[in-house]
Amino acid sequence: MNSTENREQQLLPQVREFTRLDGTCSLPARLQAESADNRVVRAAERWLNEFAAAHVADGAPSCTLTIAEEAGTLPHRDGYRIRVEREGIRILGGSAVGCFHGLQTLSQVARGAAEIPCGEIVDWPDFSMRGLLHDVTRGKVPTLNTLKLLANRLASLKINQLQLYIEHAFVFDFDPEIADELHGLTPDEIRELDTYCRERFIDLVPAVATLGHMGRILSLPQYRHLAEIEPESSWEEKSWPQRARGLTLDVLNSESHRLIERIWGEILDAFSSPVVNICGDEPWDLGKGRNRDRIPSEKIGDAYIDHILRTHDICARRGRRTQVWSDVVTKHPQLFHRLSRDLTILHWGYDDKADYEGTRRFVEDGLGTVCCPGTSGWKRVLNAMNLAERNISTFARAGKEHGASGILNTDWGDHGHFNALACSWHAIALGAACAWRADHPIGDDFDRRFARWLIPNTESSPSPSWIESLRQASNIAERCETWRLLWQPIEQIKNNSTLPALEDADQAANSARRAADLLRHTDSTAFVDPMARNELIVACEFTDLFADKVRLVRGEKPTIRTPAPEDSTDRMWIDFLMDDLKVKREKFADCWSFRNKPSGLMDIRRALANVCDDVRITALE
Repeated sequence: MNSTENREQQLLPQVREFTRLDGTCSLPARLQAESADNRVVRAAERWLNEFAAAHVADGAPSCTLTIAEEAGTLPHRDGYRIRVEREGIRILGGSAVGCFHGLQTLSQVARGAAEIPCGEIVDWPDFSMRGLLHDVTRGKVPTLNTLKLLANRLASLKINQLQLYIEHAFVFDFDPEIADELHGLTPDEIRELDTYCRERFIDLVPAVATLGHMGRILSLPQYRHLAEIEPESSWEEKSWPQRARGLTLDVLNSESHRLIERIWGEILDAFSSPVVNICGDEPWDLGKGRNRDRIPSEKIGDAYIDHILRTHDICARRGRRTQVWSDVVTKHPQLFHRLSRDLTILHWGYDDKADYEGTRRFVEDGLGTVCCPGTSGWKRVLNAMNLAERNISTFARAGKEHGASGILNTDWGDHGHFNALACSWHAIALGAACAWRADHPIGDDFDRRFARWLIPNTESSPSPSWIESLRQASNIAERCETWRLLWQPIEQIKNNSTLPALEDADQAANSARRAADLLRHTDSTAFVDPMARNELIVACEFTDLFADKVRLVRGEKPTIRTPAPEDSTDRMWIDFLMDDLKVKREKFADCWSFRNKPSGLMDIRRALANVCDDVRITALE
């Protein structure tokens, strides 16, 4: 059994108070629930049943688990108090939500052990809204099982809001051509996930682009005339950067207004949340095309807010509160007074140049404000872990200082969504931890907690240095977008100022190989997310491949990992390299297919085939 000190150091998020008492309490326990919310009772029963199934030979319950609500006794209604004594365990929550969060902490304290130390924990959050936005539209469309796994893991971290970012990946009844079941989420899938999330006290929120980033919809022949600047090519013909930029809606066209009503009508029928994210970010073309003469530059802000308020009203008539991204409104502070006071500003920024202190402006103007950092995974093979850590922790501290109501961590998938879910787990967990406590430990302390959260069974865990090696391998992604540089042609990136030095690329590859070797010696079933091990290994292997490409660009021969005869010719050497890349490509496809629908995989396959051809041609020159 681990020491009490070690158990406290393994809790994620870190609790505020942990007081040790003499003795231990033996599990399993019989349940005595006094909460009026049956979700709490069912959650406790699930945990106790799972525990009993793992300890069949341990006999009948010898103690009692009591759960009750005790409003007004803690600084926050989501807070809880756990008292563990020899005779039993008592969880007192500031509300039903607090009771549920107490259960999550208790399950971490127990970690499947038959005895847990006696003691008392008192805990509560800094932010009322603690969320994650997950991109389901820029390549990957997760299966329902993947989204349920995500919800489970978020619940264990005390996250209470999950946003699904949608540009077009929803099966609309009014126009099935926008997406089918292989390329979008169906209303029935959303309703089932919605129920699943509510059971875990998570609010499932739609984040739907209905101004900028409407590239797929506005590229369809029936809607092209509704784009501010009409596209010259189909969606399929557009490159990933073009798709990421998207197209902007003609906000002055009455047909555009009807389209937005139809989109939101079906979205609101599927999602039960009282909150919706109407996005509104990056309308690059607003007033620059059809409406160049009708929207002068000095009126861009007014035209934007007119559209936001129109969309807000569509949702408000259905009893929903709205959120909007901050990038446009922050440029027009003189128009803040026009914004509805029940509209929440999502203040975002994803690097060291983010306007963290800008949080204060919105709060002081009386607008609900949520701080939105990011996982720094998009356009990368491995997430930039240190960059994400600075971004998330700094935003959390600024949010608490200036009175923001929440933290919404964002996990985007630009350029085909190559970045794996497992690579984002570290930043997702950190976002949850900092949303619970703005002063949450980071660095090595957090890494220990995260490793224990991801791989609870210490007997099956790899050496703790795997997470250190992964961090070292990810350092290169802080200075460049590794996936973008990997898929783009060599001729195109030769003069790219972000292309890393050969020494840095080799160092990243060496660290990635160390991390992968350690993870290979771990049973995938030891992970709370069984696919995480494979995804992390594949990401490490592609980091190694990225270093090989950097060597080629720098005029050096890549290092062949596959055993090859010492007298190999250049042609044989290239064949070994191509075979290695093809193996990596199939491993990636296996991971993708396990988690996601087919949508987008063909684009990745095509990009990796192009990498093969590009490397072969360059190596033969």
